[in-house]
Amino acid sequence: MSRKAKGTMIRKFVIWGLLFPLISTVSACMGTKGGDEGGGKAAEGKKEPVELVFYSTSGDFDTDGFMTMFGNKIKEKYPYVTPKFIPYGKDTSPDKLLTAGEPLDIMYLSSGQTRYLLDYEIQYDISELIKKYKYDLSRMEPTTVEIQRMIANGGIYGLPVYNNTMTMFYNKDLFDRFGVMYPKDGLTWDELYELAKVMSRFDGAQQYQGITLSLAHTMPTNQFSIPYTDSHNKVNYTSGDFKKLFTAWTRFYQLTGNEVNKKTVSYTVQVNAFDKDKTIAMFLGLAALGPARFKEVLNWDVASFPVFQEKPEIGPQPYPTYFYITKTSKHKDVAFEVISYLTSDEFQLHLARNGLFPALKSRDAMKEYGQNIPFLKNKNMNGFLPKQFAPPAKPSTFQSVAHTPLHGAFDAVLLKEKDINTALREAEEKANKAVEAQLAGK
Repeated sequence: MSRKAKGTMIRKFVIWGLLFPLISTVSACMGTKGGDEGGGKAAEGKKEPVELVFYSTSGDFDTDGFMTMFGNKIKEKYPYVTPKFIPYGKDTSPDKLLTAGEPLDIMYLSSGQTRYLLDYEIQYDISELIKKYKYDLSRMEPTTVEIQRMIANGGIYGLPVYNNTMTMFYNKDLFDRFGVMYPKDGLTWDELYELAKVMSRFDGAQQYQGITLSLAHTMPTNQFSIPYTDSHNKVNYTSGDFKKLFTAWTRFYQLTGNEVNKKTVSYTVQVNAFDKDKTIAMFLGLAALGPARFKEVLNWDVASFPVFQEKPEIGPQPYPTYFYITKTSKHKDVAFEVISYLTSDEFQLHLARNGLFPALKSRDAMKEYGQNIPFLKNKNMNGFLPKQFAPPAKPSTFQSVAHTPLHGAFDAVLLKEKDINTALREAEEKANKAVEAQLAGK
């Protein structure tokens, strides 16, 4: 790959590696019952020992964490397979590993990080393996398969192994303190606005915010399935639907007591105020933040992500993680057997019990979500995942460059520096110029 191409790839994805932290839960393995629900069995007979090299750019797991969640279960199921995990780090970037000829068999990447696979041209269409082993894709959450079809132009490069999306976290202690009922599942954005109004108050020499949200996660999973760029690589932030979304997100910060200033407008400050300072009542963020970050630092629970009145059943889009077999792997059949097992009912139950969200269409495994993690046992399991995911927006190569001016517009409206129409018009102009520059290779 040329230096110019590598630079372009880095510009595209360094932001997304930061925007979508998933989960680093390290928990004990759990023996479960199950079989080969994902599809047919591989060829029978004596198996030769095989080492499969796993790699990810996410930084979600260190080696011990990977072995606890995945590797040990794979070894238990397939004694002839030795999983080797290469954690992401300064000396283990994709560029360095591939240049050194490191044999990567399976890469696991979130949908937002999948472009790494494509830019290094190591994707492999597993459609023939799916047919060969009669793998049943209908068991998986349909939207996670649809994302793959869009990425692979009708083919499929990887299987979804665990999922993520947006949810609403809330601080139970603040609701108890102010004598307000906890948020319930199924709130509309308008109802949430009224609740945020009640919870934004000054008490005991302390200002409490009613709510905050992460735009970096809310936009890519938006309920109207609006992509960053259309089929002509154009950004449209001034459409009626997009303005409706943007208004729903920003109007919370116009509430008395829920305002932000230049020191408090950033995501980092806001999420710290929620879980460390405990001065924000509700937070709209990635569902995986519960087991990954909030843990036991505050008395929290979840309610389902708010819905629009005209779309009462539609939640946010999914944000799945896929396990990809690389085209350079010399063990594609064994690798497929392994990733098929990772989507089996048996293994998906193991993931759910240990704090990861299953990627199955059936929600049965969610009934035991977090059972191996004490602080998750009594949470509202129905609040983590929506009744129905929004259809996935078509992935865009230009998400990172299009998002930067949008976030600038968001902050400008929150700080009352610009009105919504002006902020969105200027963001659209800047984003389109950035896309054009990237297309021109500048």
